[in-house]
Amino acid sequence: MKTIMKKLVMVILVAATAVTSVIEMPVQNASAYSVPANMKWWSNAKFGMFIHFGAYSYYGQGEWAMSEQKISKQKYQTEIAAKFNPTSFDAAEIVKYAKNAGMKYIVVTAKHHEGLAMWDTKIESFKDYTGTKTFSLQGYTPFGATGRDVLQELKDACKKAGLRFGLYYSIVDWNHSSQELGGSLSSTMLSMDARAKYITDMKAQIKELVDLYDPAVMWFDGDWSYSDKEPTLEKWWTKADGEELYQYMKSLNPDIIVNERVCRGFGLGDFECPERSIPDKGAVPDRPWETCQSMNDAWGYKESLEKAYLPLSFIIGDLAMVASEGGNYLLNIGPKGNGKMTAGSKKILNGMADWMKKNSASIYGVSASPFKKDPAWGTYTRKNKTVYAHVCKWPKKGELVMKRYQKKKIQKITVMGKSKKLKYKIQGNKVTVTVPKKAPDKNDTVLAVKYK
Repeated sequence: MKTIMKKLVMVILVAATAVTSVIEMPVQNASAYSVPANMKWWSNAKFGMFIHFGAYSYYGQGEWAMSEQKISKQKYQTEIAAKFNPTSFDAAEIVKYAKNAGMKYIVVTAKHHEGLAMWDTKIESFKDYTGTKTFSLQGYTPFGATGRDVLQELKDACKKAGLRFGLYYSIVDWNHSSQELGGSLSSTMLSMDARAKYITDMKAQIKELVDLYDPAVMWFDGDWSYSDKEPTLEKWWTKADGEELYQYMKSLNPDIIVNERVCRGFGLGDFECPERSIPDKGAVPDRPWETCQSMNDAWGYKESLEKAYLPLSFIIGDLAMVASEGGNYLLNIGPKGNGKMTAGSKKILNGMADWMKKNSASIYGVSASPFKKDPAWGTYTRKNKTVYAHVCKWPKKGELVMKRYQKKKIQKITVMGKSKKLKYKIQGNKVTVTVPKKAPDKNDTVLAVKYK
C-alpha cells in the first residue's frame, strides 16, 4: 500500500475533523443493501486492525521504500531482508491491544509488494536473486533459525481472544524473478510466459495460505492496472485476472471474504475498500465496504514519522463517521523491525479502548444514520429504537439541537456510560437537549436517545 503525501493527509485530517459542517448529500443506510450470510459477522464487527509487517519494518523507511528509492533486488535482499529478525514479535500483546480497543478482527500482511513471504512457503519460484534461497521469513532471514511462525502465532492469539483472522496478499511482487521495478503497476513483466507462470505460482502460494491458516478474510492489493483489456508487459493484471482470482478464492473456501482489489473498479469481490478516505454521502457504495486508515503517513514502520501520529479525536471521528454511513473501519499499526509495537500505536489503541468501553454500543451492529444530513456538531448511528448522537463539537451554550427520529416518542436521553437522564424539549422535528457545559468526552461524546 503506497504512502500518502503529508499534504494530502493534512487535507484529509482537516476534512474529517471538520464535522461541524452540514453535509447535504443523502445517507446510504446499511440496510439498503443485503449482507450475505458469511459476511454478517464482519458487517456487525465494524472495527478491525490492519498490520503491515515485513522486511521494510527493519529498514524503517516505509513499506514502499524499495520502489521509491529504486533499490535493486540484490541490495534489498542482502542488506535489508537478510537482516530482518523480529524475535520480539508478541502476537498475544498485539491481540490484547486490538481486543481492548474494541477491534473484532485482524488482517496482517502475509506478503507485501516487497515479496517476502511471512510464512514458510514451499513454492519453488519465490527465490532470492541467486535462485538458491527461498525468499521467506523462515527461508531467508535470521528469524528462520527460531522455528517460529508469526502468522500462526497471530492466528492462535486471535482464536484465543475471540477475534477473526485475515491475511493481506500483494498481487505485485517486486522481488520475484518474473518482474522488474517500474511501470504502471510499479512492476513490469519480463515476458508473457513469465506472467503466466507467476500467476500460477501466486495462486499456489494463496492456496498454501488458505490451507495453513484458514483466513476469514483475504485482503488483496497491488492490482493497479484497472484494465479490462488484454494484458501488456506493463499493465499485466486485468479485470479477467481479477474475476478468475475471485472465483479461485471461492473454490478454496466459499465462505472466505474477499475484497474488491482482486481488480478494483469493476465491482468485483465481496466488499469495497476506500483507502484513507470516507466516501461522500451521496456516493456511499451500495454493497459492504471498509475504509482502511493508518495512524500516520505510512503503513509499514517509518522511524521518521514516530512523532507524527494522527490525533485520537481524528481516528474516533473517522470510526464514527464510517459507522454512520454503514461501513467498516480497518485501522493499521506498523510494528518495528524487531517485532515490537510502537509507543505511538499503543497510545492510540489505549485511547480507543477508553472510548469504546463507554461507547461501543454506538458502533457494533449499527445501521447508518437515519437522517439525510449530518448536523454541525457530528453524526448519528442507529440500532433498533436507539439513535446515537456522536457529538464531536460540543455546544457552547449548554444546549444541543438534534433531529427527531420519525416523530417517535422519546423514552429517555443519556450520555453513554452515565445513567442520569438529560432534560429535553421537542418542537416539531427538533429535539433540544440540555447538556453539561463541558463535554464529558472531548473526542466524541455520545448521547443515546432511546425511542418508545
